[in-house]
Amino acid sequence: MQINIRAGTGSVEDAISDTIERCEQSQPTLNAFVQIDRDGALTAARVIDASGASAVPLAGVPVSVKDILNVGGLPTNWGSRLMQDAAAAAADTIAVARLRKAGAIIIGKSTTTEFAHSMMGSSPLTGLTINPWNPAATCGGSSCGGGVSVAAGLVRLALTTDAGASTRLPAACTGVLGLKPTLGRIPHDLVPEGFANFIHLGVITRNVADMALALEAMAGPAPNDPHSLGLPRFDASQISTQVENLAGKRIGLIMQVGNARVSRGMTETIRRVAKTLEGYGAPVTDIEWAMDNPEPTWRILQQSNWAARLGKIIDEVEDKIEPSLAEGVRVGLSFSGQDLQGALNKRTALFRHVQKLFDGFDFLLTPVMSREPLDALHKPLDPISIDGEVVGDMRREWTPYLSLFDLTGHPAISVPTGLSDGGVPLAFQLVAPWYEEARLLGAVAFHEQHHPWQLLDAQR
Repeated sequence: MQINIRAGTGSVEDAISDTIERCEQSQPTLNAFVQIDRDGALTAARVIDASGASAVPLAGVPVSVKDILNVGGLPTNWGSRLMQDAAAAAADTIAVARLRKAGAIIIGKSTTTEFAHSMMGSSPLTGLTINPWNPAATCGGSSCGGGVSVAAGLVRLALTTDAGASTRLPAACTGVLGLKPTLGRIPHDLVPEGFANFIHLGVITRNVADMALALEAMAGPAPNDPHSLGLPRFDASQISTQVENLAGKRIGLIMQVGNARVSRGMTETIRRVAKTLEGYGAPVTDIEWAMDNPEPTWRILQQSNWAARLGKIIDEVEDKIEPSLAEGVRVGLSFSGQDLQGALNKRTALFRHVQKLFDGFDFLLTPVMSREPLDALHKPLDPISIDGEVVGDMRREWTPYLSLFDLTGHPAISVPTGLSDGGVPLAFQLVAPWYEEARLLGAVAFHEQHHPWQLLDAQR
């Protein structure tokens, strides 16, 4: 596989100037950015031009960074009016610093839901971010601007997070790739609790080549993330050795993980993907999920996190934040120590169950979501419907496939697979054993070569 994401032969400054102009022009229609760092991006471009540093892997590649991650010199607003006057961050988070070292240029901060709590595409601070395929459909969250900025061709890659859905869901809703690597593969130095952490850093790109070099730039140990310690740097050239015929690779298909149902359209989509994989010579075997829905376990852990962050001030800020976030904080405050420990124990049981599945399979195949993307204005606390039937809570019934692998830490990628009848992207999820990103990306690269997916025009 040819891996090369550097583009063009003109000056980096000219290319980045054009990128900034397109990003600024897109704001009234797409609203993918909280802020665009024109001065910082052009300064970085001039440095590359002056130093002749075009040999670095990501030289001049434009990047968006989710606005819950620190970029030195820019405020981190978290999609919240509580943080709208935040001071500029003093330094880059580790992943951003590594992207810069590899030559990438930070174009700006991408929109996020408030404190990254929601799977929909809006926040009180920035309003609605628009799905470029269909404005009536959600672009997905919480990394809403990350998915849109890549899908619309505004940047080449987006640095995101994924604690319950936040990379893979917006990638799926906008027709691009979204990778949640193994826990710790990209070090995360901003989480307040590092040992029981399940918040991953993720990457959204338009193709495997971009993703491989982005992962290479950011992966590797960091002293302040315990899950990263002892991990080697990721070598993008490993992907080339993995892009081979998938014949003989064993794939386990999980259609439901305790959710009530899967839509007819999504069932047909995943069965079609399974047939394609079998056409490569990779046998696909149905697996019956033998454990409870992972969402209640995830909910206790995540709502406890929200309560730890905002619980002491919830009475004074409740009218300034999203109702869904306020409710989550209050529920989090109600959990006991036994509740929390029980969720941690259940998380371990989920991990061990998934580990056991890999005794018999090379990959796991699942939907990304149980039905097509929801309406853009669907409220986070409202129940969802599937094929006309109200099935209940959004996280439990729509995306339990995503929170599952945040809890277990396994690398998982959302892969686009065409459009629904309503003109919105559809996707599947492929999962690999811990630290097998090279194998995972190799499989997707093989699929990419044989079934290239449609991308939006960069000017749209």
